[in-house]
Amino acid sequence: MTSSPRAPLAQSLHFWARNASNESALLQASLRLGLFDALPVEGVDTPKPLHVLTEALSVSTRGLRALLEMLTSMGFVHMDDARRFALSWKTASFLRRPGFHQSLWAEVPWWEPHGLLDDAVKHGGPVTHAGKDWDVLGHLRTLFVDAPMGTGSPEAEDFFDRFARSAPRHQVLVTAGRLGVLEQLASAPRTEEALGELTQTHPQGLRVLLDVLARMDLVREVDGGVWTLSPPARQLLDGKALAYLVRSLSVSARYWEALGRLEETVRHERFILDLKNPEVSQRFYADNSNQLTAVFASHFQLSRRAATTLAQTRPLEGAQVLDIGTGSGVWGSAFARATPTTHVTYFDQAVVLEQVQRNIQAVKVSDRARLWPGDLFTHDFGEADFDVIILPQVLNVLLPDMLPGLFARVAKALRPGGVLLIAEYVLNERRDGPLDHLYFGLRRFMTNEGDLLSASEYAQLLSAVGLTQSVCIPLPTQELIFAARPGVTLPTELASAEPATRPASVEARGS
Repeated sequence: MTSSPRAPLAQSLHFWARNASNESALLQASLRLGLFDALPVEGVDTPKPLHVLTEALSVSTRGLRALLEMLTSMGFVHMDDARRFALSWKTASFLRRPGFHQSLWAEVPWWEPHGLLDDAVKHGGPVTHAGKDWDVLGHLRTLFVDAPMGTGSPEAEDFFDRFARSAPRHQVLVTAGRLGVLEQLASAPRTEEALGELTQTHPQGLRVLLDVLARMDLVREVDGGVWTLSPPARQLLDGKALAYLVRSLSVSARYWEALGRLEETVRHERFILDLKNPEVSQRFYADNSNQLTAVFASHFQLSRRAATTLAQTRPLEGAQVLDIGTGSGVWGSAFARATPTTHVTYFDQAVVLEQVQRNIQAVKVSDRARLWPGDLFTHDFGEADFDVIILPQVLNVLLPDMLPGLFARVAKALRPGGVLLIAEYVLNERRDGPLDHLYFGLRRFMTNEGDLLSASEYAQLLSAVGLTQSVCIPLPTQELIFAARPGVTLPTELASAEPATRPASVEARGS
């Protein structure tokens, strides 16, 4: 998925909100590290393995691997069957041109000033960063509104667009959401003057913001200088969808500084947003659980489908279920709703469980629930106490050397016929896709968390603790891994989607 204006707006909007800043950060960090210069050229030089590139650049192996796997998925780097890497010849053809190379370096210093776009729009002038004034508004106009300098080929223009414009698109959305511009235009068409008064923005700053949003096909100017959401944007942001978008943007914006300093993290493993820091983690995951609650309803249907899939081979009546790292509680709640006799223990930090309590009350399963606060990294989950254990999007917060210990504690807590369910982003066996998964994995690395793995890598770790059977089944947005000891029957395909049967309280919380 790229930021191409030819993509349907729904896909583009999802990308701009979630991964656009990741894309620019990846490419800019690769340039700053000298990775493009260190890579041999496909078909010309001998490809180099990861360890050789790591030594040559004096960088973190995990960090460099994350960059290379994404660059491979995007087609800029070629990886052979021996996992040796080379710059694709098309990429080399424009990256090795001095003029193009200079145009990339000219964009690198703008990352931090772009993060001050709110101030530029409110005051209509330059922003100050590192003792220097930066004309952010003028730079955005040059990037998006004025005729861009020709780059010589469609491939070069695509690369420059990803490198220089993807992150600003994200920041424009963040600013438009934070300052209320999108909300005001969603409620009614507005003149620029009226919109400026309602959002307390400067006319010059507001005009640049609107012009860029128009280039993104999110707003348009109609007769008489009146602005409104574009028809496709109005359809996408109908109802509560806009509020969800603004909340999701606020979560993504918290990575901005860390992404801008990705080169530093890859080089030294110095984590700017360190989620292994207890105070930082507590604040981040409390906010994150609130965000997950905002989409509780749609996730509820997905997790109910997983419960139905397991129930095809392992009845859930009377089952004791442990939901580890429960987040919003949506996975445990789905299993609790599977039968009137299923009991669920929700395990997470105490601050997260406060929100879980409200959610399980909303779906009327709190009478069969236990809230269990603790530390994921060290907690003893007991011995043979649970029929089903769920790990919902939690393994990616663990450093790679922590997984064997967690799996050992989980296997110990499973009853002999019990089943472990992992809901996770699972990479393909080449580890070069899906690209959305790799972007997610990049964020986990740069926040001092874990890695994403392939199905075979998970199977190897699970076999080491006695869970020698495992299957991987794709869900629409992630994957399910079921694992058990020998002799336990596991599902082999995803159950059909069930009709929506959400209670009104869930609908109200999650739409």
